Amino acid sequence: MWISKPALAALTAATILTSGAAAQEAVFHYDGDLRLSPQTGRLVADWSLTVTDDDLTEVTFFLNTALGEAWIGGSGVTGATSDLAEGFNGQMRAYTIALAPSVDGADRVIEMRYAGALFPEPPAVPINTLDPDKIELTVDSFWMPFDARFSSLITADLDIWLPGAWDGVTMQSIIRTPGGFHIDQDNPALDLAFTLMSDFERHAAPGYAIYDTRDPAGAGIELAVAALDHCTTYLNALSGAAGPLPNASIVVTSRHEGGYSRGTLIALTDIAESSEASLTQFVCHELSHYWSHGNAMTVENWLNESFADYVAIMGMRDALGETVFEERLARYQRQIDNASADLPPVWTPETTERPPYLVAYRKGPLALARAEALIGREAFARFIQAVMEARVSTTLQMLDVFEAVGGAEARAQFEAILAE
Repeated sequence: MWISKPALAALTAATILTSGAAAQEAVFHYDGDLRLSPQTGRLVADWSLTVTDDDLTEVTFFLNTALGEAWIGGSGVTGATSDLAEGFNGQMRAYTIALAPSVDGADRVIEMRYAGALFPEPPAVPINTLDPDKIELTVDSFWMPFDARFSSLITADLDIWLPGAWDGVTMQSIIRTPGGFHIDQDNPALDLAFTLMSDFERHAAPGYAIYDTRDPAGAGIELAVAALDHCTTYLNALSGAAGPLPNASIVVTSRHEGGYSRGTLIALTDIAESSEASLTQFVCHELSHYWSHGNAMTVENWLNESFADYVAIMGMRDALGETVFEERLARYQRQIDNASADLPPVWTPETTERPPYLVAYRKGPLALARAEALIGREAFARFIQAVMEARVSTTLQMLDVFEAVGGAEARAQFEAILAE
């Protein structure tokens, strides 16, 4: 057992955004004990991380600097360093851990313990919170050790100690316990995300439950219910054998930016002033991420976002008609035309960088609209279904599926569109 020593390292965002293919099996199993104090904003975490990749010799974990210096030990650890790294929203602490060799398949375990006030200063965009009304934790706050490669999948068992009357939602399974909650995450995922609420209104229907955490609650809920009813029905029909969607938990927040999807755990921004079209598209987009399998931190992120967004536009078209569909595409094109700088291609075989926002969320969906026009809507729906069923995670795999549906000439034309 030992305690790591702090140092300063000149790491950059480019270092943090390490590329690599998305793993299909868990690299780590997180077994944790988390004590939360909403009144003070403090957390105390005690982790045993089992390394399930026998070939791994070293790993770097990122952790929020507000949590101080972690204690690190365990049978799998031979040494470590602690450095400061530049992250997306300021500095993070990077723990680089040297692992003992794997012997005869025996588990290698990393133990980490730390404590602190997660948000000593209110975050600029409160995607995560730890307060008396709502505790919302995802990788965005780096409350948990997160592999710096941004591609390692994890499973988890987490005991949460939290006094008082709370309800909770997570990506897979959460149950009440005498001291708080227990989370099981058996299906490998990139993140361990959950929201706990002490003050909310709940609206439940087959396939989903909405938790409205705003004060006052209620504004826009009828539109959200209509959007969820339509999107769930539409996506289940579109996905075929790749579906249906599991039950979704929808948390409506009071913030004006920072919506996200973690499987079927979906956080919405304040929907009080949302239009029917925008809310339908947003809900369909987030639900569509259930079938996203490209690595979000690599060049394949366009697969995640562009496909989710265009499937959402298709769902919006199905609900609200052709005029709304055409207006949305025209709006996207205007945003592309008014961009302050030339945008890179959506994808080429030589692409090495993760696409910027306007490419993933605007140029990519427009390319998919042109692909739909190439082969027709019926064939394109079969293509989308085949992508979902094949769990496509790379552009080349996607193009193979497109060729199988639309033919070699259509594939060449689509690939040329992506390269523009």
